[in-house]
Amino acid sequence: MVDVNALHRELTSYVTELARKFVDGYIPADPNASPDAYAHDVKAYCILAHAAFEEFIEGVALGVTEYATNQWLLQRKVSDVIIALLCCHGAKIKIDDDENTSETKPFDYLRPVINDAKASFSKEIYGNHGVSILYLRSMLIPVAIEITQDANQLNSLKKLAEGRGNYAHKGRSKSVLAPEDAKRYVQDVLTLCNDVRTKALDNIAKLT
Repeated sequence: MVDVNALHRELTSYVTELARKFVDGYIPADPNASPDAYAHDVKAYCILAHAAFEEFIEGVALGVTEYATNQWLLQRKVSDVIIALLCCHGAKIKIDDDENTSETKPFDYLRPVINDAKASFSKEIYGNHGVSILYLRSMLIPVAIEITQDANQLNSLKKLAEGRGNYAHKGRSKSVLAPEDAKRYVQDVLTLCNDVRTKALDNIAKLT
């Protein structure tokens, strides 16, 4: 079973290391410092933190999916995770219409449908990139994890995603986040990830 708490501890430790290396030295801000002094460090901080958040969300989503499908397979425990996963991936049973064949058990109808939904979701996860609200929806709704409605956290998520996109794909961006703003956005998204951790653990507990 996935250790969601371990994933979160690793994330928190890594993000703390990134801050120490790239931005803490510029906080509090020196009013005489030019943005050129910290531009590369802030860009590196945002890009690497963004990648860490993406990895965490994906690890949680895959782990919850694996656990929920295994619990259904081994103990027939049905959960919101299974229902959401099937609905998100258009699952549909095709009932045998040949009267001359032997009867197929409901379990044998359901098993390939659930396995296909699991495989489809895993493929989607590995093909997705970028932490944004749309990304969170596509990763978390299929495993029945509600996304926070905290306006500050969602705004920080948007700012970090925008910054990462500008820094990673557009070469020399015209502007760069101030170190204190970058750190605030990252800390807000880290809080959001803690909320995901809590809700993932709740889903797992319901199946235990």
